[in-house]
Amino acid sequence: MRRRGRGAGFTLAELVVAAGLAALLALAALAPALSSHPLGAATAAARLAQLVDAARVQAAAGGDGATLVFALPASGEGFIATLYRNRPRPGVTLVPGGAEPYWSEAHVALAGIAPQPPFALFVDSTGSVTAAAWEPSQGALPAEPVCTTELQLTIADGGGLIRRSLPCAQATLR
Repeated sequence: MRRRGRGAGFTLAELVVAAGLAALLALAALAPALSSHPLGAATAAARLAQLVDAARVQAAAGGDGATLVFALPASGEGFIATLYRNRPRPGVTLVPGGAEPYWSEAHVALAGIAPQPPFALFVDSTGSVTAAAWEPSQGALPAEPVCTTELQLTIADGGGLIRRSLPCAQATLR
């Protein structure tokens, strides 16, 4: 049996360092793909459908409607959706509606009303829905917005784009 000379192979330390560098290079190459969140739009659409359903149930139970507010987070990327009891009418205080605010990195738009937040959906006790470019800091609405055609939400993130409609007479995201 022949023995190798001292310089004929690699030491364990050299192999570990080489494997570590290869792993770092692979991670750097995959980082853009991992950060695009291709399922972000689908997840956001599913969660928004749940929030619209919760708004409809709350509006019917409370008798004075519900408000679902879409706001930009401090980072300016994505949105935060918060459910409130009541609608922003004179003399009415908006109170968080029991559902946790939902934050998403996806982008959301309401066709014909707002290309990005802030905007809100207002659901009355009969289940009818209206919308406006509005946020709670603006105070009470001078008049209830009118819904003449179904509302169109667009949710986009990474490679995903999802469109959902919300009929005026029925607060159910389709």
